[in-house]
Amino acid sequence: MSCIPCVSITPEYQIIYYDNLLNKSLLISSDIAVILSFSGFLLGSVIVLILISVNPKFTYANFLLAVCVFSFAYLMFVSGLIASGLILKVPHFFRTASPFIYIIAPAAYLYVRTVLDEEVKFSFFDLLHFTPAIFHFVELTPFFLKSAETKINILEIIFIDPDYSLALQEGFLPQKWHSFLKTIIGLIYFSFQFYIIRQYTKKNHILDSYQEKIIQWLDWFTLMLISCYSLLLVSLFTNNESYSIHHLLTVVIASTLLIILIYLFLQPQILYGLADFSESENLANEILSQTTDNRNLSLSADQISDYRYRIEKYLETKKPYLDSSFRMQDMVEDTCIQRHHLSATINTVYQMNFNGLINKYRVNYIKKNIHAKKWSNLSLEGIGMEAGFKSRSTFLQSFKKETGMTPSVFREINPQP
Repeated sequence: MSCIPCVSITPEYQIIYYDNLLNKSLLISSDIAVILSFSGFLLGSVIVLILISVNPKFTYANFLLAVCVFSFAYLMFVSGLIASGLILKVPHFFRTASPFIYIIAPAAYLYVRTVLDEEVKFSFFDLLHFTPAIFHFVELTPFFLKSAETKINILEIIFIDPDYSLALQEGFLPQKWHSFLKTIIGLIYFSFQFYIIRQYTKKNHILDSYQEKIIQWLDWFTLMLISCYSLLLVSLFTNNESYSIHHLLTVVIASTLLIILIYLFLQPQILYGLADFSESENLANEILSQTTDNRNLSLSADQISDYRYRIEKYLETKKPYLDSSFRMQDMVEDTCIQRHHLSATINTVYQMNFNGLINKYRVNYIKKNIHAKKWSNLSLEGIGMEAGFKSRSTFLQSFKKETGMTPSVFREINPQP
């Protein structure tokens, strides 16, 4: 491992440095890079908070997407510090984003794979994908422990000669090697992402509207990453020493992150899981009906028997649960049972709430028709949507609760007659 020199700025270097600062186009590109970098960091931080805290259904997929976005956002934060010159005030942030770049690609790939394969928990082998990031962090640790003065000296030289950054060797490998490795590894991962998405659509050529939205998002996510990393690879082969090129690359990366994040905000079903909000509304209305009217506690046996007959006849003949937008209010209007009486009857007779009863009927419907010809070309997720489930997670949880197994296992042990 080579030593990092502690170099002072000579008058000649200072002249070049101030000439660069006076270059109008350079100042403009620097300003744009700073604005986009910090914007990407702020918006990325909001997305991460939503994924890990605001979103009520925190899943393994959410975790992986949060890791990918955080790594991207932190890279933009440090890039913004460098482009603005603020890094000289906080030099210990220098190079801290480098290991995170190794995290972006595997996290993105695992996220896509998890969404498509419906994985629900972390696997030990998944950790192997992050080995390069761990190795890079370990080799940079001695540099992280160096003094602020040493890092400031290095940064001042980099501001004059940006290519000096790639020539440095703070660890076992020069930074230029790491730049190539990060980009090549990223493109390999993103190519596999694209491949498994295409395989999924080929296998499930009939997709419902929810699946189409998911595939559209994954396609957009993957293609944006491929485009960004392809431009980075081209820049590494150009060997252009212009400082504006480095600002341009920062703009490209920040723009990629912002486009991905804005797309997420425009797809609340992916970001917030709004597909289940109607179920939350049903539950809220049911709780309200129970807590605001005590008359539901004084139903006679004859009333309960009558209401049960109406409920079961309605659900078995009309099958309203197949409509994903079906609500408690719909049943109230169709059966002419008051809301608080309906809620009390369901709780008393079936020992569950409205959502539980409706999902039970949906699961039973799937069990009876899982080998139906009209469903032969649908994935298990598609079958769930056909039965009225709005989200994959609710479908899987409800099915396992009723049968003690996943839909795929149920179909395997119950072959078509």
